[in-house]
Amino acid sequence: MASKSVFQQYDTDALDYFDLASDPIYGVLAGSNIEDVLVTQDETTYDNIVELISKPTETDQTFINKTKAFVLPGSPISNDKIKAALKEHKIRVTNDYTQADLIVTHGEFYDTFENAATIKTTKLMYRLWNYETTSGESNSNSYLNNIITSSNRHVIVTPKITDAIRYYALDIEDSLYDTWGITGMAVNLAYLIQIGELSTVSIDDVLYTSATKQELTPELLDQIVSMWRAGSDDRALGETLLANVDYTKNPHYMWKLVQELGSVHYGNHNKDLNYWFKVSNWEKYYDLNAEQMVKWLEEEGKLCSKSFRFLEPIVRKEINIYNRDLYVFKVSVKKEYQKYLK
Repeated sequence: MASKSVFQQYDTDALDYFDLASDPIYGVLAGSNIEDVLVTQDETTYDNIVELISKPTETDQTFINKTKAFVLPGSPISNDKIKAALKEHKIRVTNDYTQADLIVTHGEFYDTFENAATIKTTKLMYRLWNYETTSGESNSNSYLNNIITSSNRHVIVTPKITDAIRYYALDIEDSLYDTWGITGMAVNLAYLIQIGELSTVSIDDVLYTSATKQELTPELLDQIVSMWRAGSDDRALGETLLANVDYTKNPHYMWKLVQELGSVHYGNHNKDLNYWFKVSNWEKYYDLNAEQMVKWLEEEGKLCSKSFRFLEPIVRKEINIYNRDLYVFKVSVKKEYQKYLK
């Protein structure tokens, strides 16, 4: 049985498949343990594994046929929210990926770490830039040094080590100038996906097939704005409503909502709402006036009659005409936009 830790024993078949069997394995300090991570200079294979894990093989219509899901560590969405969304389709969540037939994937499982900074031990994969490894401190019986020396691995030097052992006392072994770290979970998952034993679905598809998603209407927009401005418990409920808005529909109402609430995305919110702000394009809407919104929707191929009819009167109000004492001006919509008025 596998745990949810990213540090899993490497499947030899997976290592052979990705031609990684001869690459070195170093130690990473995780809590009070030294865990294994394979470090390679093969960027192509690294990118291939990232793509295998991150690219959905199921759609929002097909993943519902699965029975047991494993959520990649480091999810930007709370476990409770994911579990509730999957439960609607009778899919259970497991912490053992070997028992799952579906992986819920997201874009937060890999990262870049530089200049001996702390390596986050919830990440499945990472680029390592300018690191070193150590075999410990000679002639020391400190607790951490004993952990390092008993691991029989050269351990990647990070602040977790140098905070306890002086850097200049460490026996430095290897230099990792530009390499790629791949945990056992990453290699094993990619292999199972490649051979067809596991399928993947994006976290967005799971969330936005949920019955809790609400289409943004003028009534819901006014309700959220009112609750947000009221503060206290009303705002908390407004935040919950906001995080469940289907941002893929009615972009003109989304734009209006952003104009009403402004830069609230900079505030301190829970991870579910922070993720929603990110994927909903809140900051993009925040930077656009009504005319820019029309043009952006047109560029994205999303401009429709409903959106245009909502935004155009707002644009019209922003027209400034001077020298009115001598002249009469007639304003009309350009020919190429008149189709949206029909």
